[in-house]
Amino acid sequence: MFLWVHYADMVTALVQLPVAVVAWWAATGRRATAERPSRTSAVAFAVLLGAAVLRLAAGVVLLRWGWEFAGPRLVWVAPALLVAATAYLGWLRPTGRRPGGAGAVASAAGIVSVAALAQLAGVGAAAVTGVAIVAASAMGYAYRRLPRRPVPARAGRWRAAVRAAVGVVAVAAATVGLSMASALPARSSMSGGAVDDGGGAVAGHQHSGGISVTELTGADGGEAAVRRFTLTAQEATVRLDSGAQVAAWTFNGVAPGPQLVVRQGDLVEVTLVNRLPGAGVTVHWHGVDVPNAMDGVAGVTQDAVAPGATFVYRFRASRAGTYWYHSHEMASVQVRRGLFGALVVLPRDAPARQDAVDETVLRHTWGDEDGVATLGLAAGVQRRSVPVGRPVRLRLVNSDGKPATFTVTGAPVRVVAIDGTGVHEPGVLPGVRILVGGGARYDVEFTMPDAPVTLRADGPGIVYSPSGDAGPDRAAKEPALLDPARYGTPAATPFAAGSHFDRRFVLRIDERLGFYDGRPAVRYTLNDASFPDVPMLMVAGGDLVEVTYVNRSGQHHPMHLHGHHMLVLSRDGRATTGSPWWVDTLDVGPGETFRVAFRADNPGLWMDHCHDLEHAANGMILHLGYTGVTSPFLTGSGTANHPE
Repeated sequence: MFLWVHYADMVTALVQLPVAVVAWWAATGRRATAERPSRTSAVAFAVLLGAAVLRLAAGVVLLRWGWEFAGPRLVWVAPALLVAATAYLGWLRPTGRRPGGAGAVASAAGIVSVAALAQLAGVGAAAVTGVAIVAASAMGYAYRRLPRRPVPARAGRWRAAVRAAVGVVAVAAATVGLSMASALPARSSMSGGAVDDGGGAVAGHQHSGGISVTELTGADGGEAAVRRFTLTAQEATVRLDSGAQVAAWTFNGVAPGPQLVVRQGDLVEVTLVNRLPGAGVTVHWHGVDVPNAMDGVAGVTQDAVAPGATFVYRFRASRAGTYWYHSHEMASVQVRRGLFGALVVLPRDAPARQDAVDETVLRHTWGDEDGVATLGLAAGVQRRSVPVGRPVRLRLVNSDGKPATFTVTGAPVRVVAIDGTGVHEPGVLPGVRILVGGGARYDVEFTMPDAPVTLRADGPGIVYSPSGDAGPDRAAKEPALLDPARYGTPAATPFAAGSHFDRRFVLRIDERLGFYDGRPAVRYTLNDASFPDVPMLMVAGGDLVEVTYVNRSGQHHPMHLHGHHMLVLSRDGRATTGSPWWVDTLDVGPGETFRVAFRADNPGLWMDHCHDLEHAANGMILHLGYTGVTSPFLTGSGTANHPE
C-alpha cells in the first residue's frame, strides 16, 4: 500500500516541476528578457522547485530503503514547510506585467501539493502543514509591509480570493491535524478504555470493584526447591569480538545477562536491583506463564523500578523449555542496549548429563537495525570443540525484532521444541534453515559427527568440530526452510479448529504515515487504531478464545501474547498438519493470515503486542483483559511507566 503512496507523491512532484517553470514565466511576463524578475519571485521559484526535487529524493530513498529508514520521515516534513512557504511567497508580493498570474499559479501549486501531502501522509502531516502556513503568514505580513507598485483592481480581487482560500485551508489543516495529534492521552489506565467482547462490538468500559493485578501473585508455597537470583541493572562497557566497545545497559555487568537455569517445578525468586542513572526498569519473563503480578510490564502489572529501588519476582517454573527475560520499560531502547538474558527450565526428572552439550545461542543486534549482529558478543565465527558421538542441543533465541534465519549444516538434525514446547515426533532432517521471528525460540539437536557442524545466523556463526579449530563449510548445500505447520506428527490437543469458541477476535494489521505520541512516525495499527485506542480483548476465566491475525502491511510482526500459549490452527486458510504448533510469539509475515486459539486460564491484564519493539513503540499494542480484573498503574507521558 505504501509503495502506491510513494508513487502517487512522486507523480505529484513531477507535476510540480513544470508548474514551477510556469510560475516563473508568469512572474516575469511574456518578455522575460526585457524585465528582471523580483527577488521574491526568484525565491518563490527556487522554493517550489526545491520542494519538488526534495520530494522526489524522499520517494527514491523510501523506495530503496523502506519505511523503517528514519531520515525520510523528516524529509516528508520539510516539503510541507517549503510548499506552504511557496504558496505565500508566490502571491503575497507578485511582480511583473501579470501580477495576478504569478499568484494564481504558485498558490494553486502550493495548495494542491499541501492537500496531496496531507491526504497521502495522514492527518499528522496536516498538523505540520497548518503550523507551517501560520508561520508563513507572519513572513507574508512582513512582505506586505514593503513598498510595491499599484496592483490592478482585478488582480487585487484575485489575490484576496486566493488569500482567503489558503486561509481556510490553513485553519482547517491546523485544527484537524492538531486535534488528531493531541488525541493521544498523556496517561492511560488499564482499568478502563475501549473493550472488544469478542462479538465485534466496541464500547466504553469501566470496571467497578473486582480484583487488582497486584493480588494475582500465584501460589508460592509448597515444598518445591527455591532458586534465588539477583539481577542488578547497571551501566557497563562490553567488548565485541572485533574489539569494538559498546556502552551497554546490563544485568550484573554482563551482556547478555546471566543465564538462569532452574528445574521444572522450582520456585524461582529473582531480586531486581536498579542502579541505572535516571531510568526505571522491570523484568519480563518472555514465554513463561507467570502469575499476572509477576509479568514485569511497567504501567500494567507494576510500576517501573526506580533508580536505587528493588523488586522481587516470585513464580513457579511449571513448564520445561527455553525462555528469556528482558526489561519491559522502554523496551525498544533497553533491550537493544543489553537488558536481556536467557532462562532455561530443565525437565523435572531429567538426569544431569556430563557428556552432553547444551548451549543457549542468543542472537542480538547492537546499535540500530543496521548495527552489529552477534551471537552473544561475537559478530564473527566462533569455534567449539565437541568430541565425536556427543549429543548437542542448541537453544536458539532471537532477541531482535526482525526475523533471523538460523541454519545448521554438517549433521542430521531434529527440531525438538518451539517456544518452550516440545515437537511431537520430530523428523530427522539432513540440515535445516529456520526463520525465527523476533522473541521466538527453537531448540535443535544433533549427534556430533567426525566432521564440522556449522551454525549460521544471518552473519555470525559457530563451528562445532572434534578438533575445535575447523572453519565453516562454505560449500555446504543450503537446506530447506523449516515449515512448523507441516513438521512432526499430529498429537492430541485439548481443543482444535472445530471446537466451540466462547470468544472470537479478528486483528487486522496495517501501517500508515502520521503522528504518534506527538512525533512524526510510521504508525502500526490493529483494526485501524493504535495504542491506547485499540479495544481490549475481554474474556472470562475458562473461555476458549480464537484470534485471527490478518497482516495487511509489508512488515513481519511477531505477535507476543503474555501469560498464555497459543495453538496455531491454520495459516492462510490451510490447517496445520504436523505436530501441534504451540507458540507464545507468532511471526506473522506480510500478507499472511493466522488463526490461533488459547484457553483463558491465567487471570489478569496481559499485553498482546508486536515484538518488533520499534513497532510496539509506534502503537502496535493491545491488551487481553479478564472481566473483573483492574490495574492501579498508569502509563504514558506524565508517569514513570513506558512499557514500549
